Amino acid sequence: MNISESNFNLVDFRIGTYPDLNINHLLYINYVEDIRSASIRMEVQLTDSQTGLVSSLQGMEPVFIGFEDHKGNAIANYMIIYDIQDRVTKGGSSKATLLLCTPDLINNAAIKLSKRLGTGGGEKISKIIEEDLLQKLLQTGLSTEGKIEETANKISFISPFWAPFTIIKWLCSKAISAESAGGKNASAGYCFFQNNFGYNFKSYDSFTREQPVRKIVVGHQPKETEEEEDKNILPVDKMTVRKSSDVLRGLNMGSYANNVMTLDVKDMKYEEFPFNINKYYQDVPLMNKNYSVPEYYKKFDKSTAPTRYMSKVLDTALFTEGTYTAGMTAQISQAALREKLFYNKEVEVEYVGTNEMTVGMVVELMVFKGKEQDLDVQNSGKYVVGRVQRQFLTKNNQMNTKLTLFTDSPGTEKTKTSDMTEDNTGIVG
Repeated sequence: MNISESNFNLVDFRIGTYPDLNINHLLYINYVEDIRSASIRMEVQLTDSQTGLVSSLQGMEPVFIGFEDHKGNAIANYMIIYDIQDRVTKGGSSKATLLLCTPDLINNAAIKLSKRLGTGGGEKISKIIEEDLLQKLLQTGLSTEGKIEETANKISFISPFWAPFTIIKWLCSKAISAESAGGKNASAGYCFFQNNFGYNFKSYDSFTREQPVRKIVVGHQPKETEEEEDKNILPVDKMTVRKSSDVLRGLNMGSYANNVMTLDVKDMKYEEFPFNINKYYQDVPLMNKNYSVPEYYKKFDKSTAPTRYMSKVLDTALFTEGTYTAGMTAQISQAALREKLFYNKEVEVEYVGTNEMTVGMVVELMVFKGKEQDLDVQNSGKYVVGRVQRQFLTKNNQMNTKLTLFTDSPGTEKTKTSDMTEDNTGIVG
């Protein structure tokens, strides 16, 4: 975009029954979506020297704020002021920072549920979340149509005075996608989040089946006659790898080799589920299918002792019935590992541009290295947009966007590797 052109236009800004606000009242906006959060959040700093609005705010006032970029991509939300910080009055002028959340988040904090969900033979987890919790209990006005991925397994349980979003978070690790249920690659693990389009309940595996919506190219220099939007290219100056395979934490968590000991109270059956990252990595769907496992994974062969032992007490009678009972205990025991694998690598990019990027989208990142600008396959590939932070500063008159991207598979080129060593000298040796 032309740097002389502003990519921010405040369309509407209202607080309660007070007079409408405009761009002159606004100091900054900080808008955040997060794939690990059930609700979007906003911070708005405003100033007022005419009506004394800032001084009269007490919290819980309804807010509507809408803005758009230079291409007309709009973001608009009904919010609630849940906190007011840094209120300053000087020379008749006041300013304050308003912390905003959705009405659903306020209602969620006020509801503590103690009742059975999934009565009778149980209900599918996806149906409980969409109908019982979001629509009936929270009575949300946000869209869920087409964004709640169907689950295979059913569940019946009693909520112990949990809030609705707490229940959903608990169910995320129990849910098995109907798309892959019963197959070799079936695994439990969902995420629940809100983006600009509403609520989403998606399995981690589902992102691997999606095609990228944009191509993010680091260091791309568009020609004068080139429209980067037409080529579906989002140019960024740099990328930062924030996190990549915390091996020490993985060893402590048993992410590479562990043993889960389970007791099913349904029939008092005791089972052990040894886990090895090499077998799991071959079976689980990955974002980047053309890449091989990291070299150090080969040290975790069958002779390697588990780095963590875990015990779980399950009641599979509550979770599922019928054809999906077989193997469900193993899939649920690996849900935490699927989640950790999903967040294995974290990358950040920043740009000044349009507002269409939102959490849950799949993108292709292209990074180049060296004098010859060869493709950096270690860092390139498919990523999921896991966090979107948009910040508008009045002094710059531009909206800056920071994307946090996640991928579950490293960018090592797939090459022919020798069989795993039988040497038992340890992980490093």
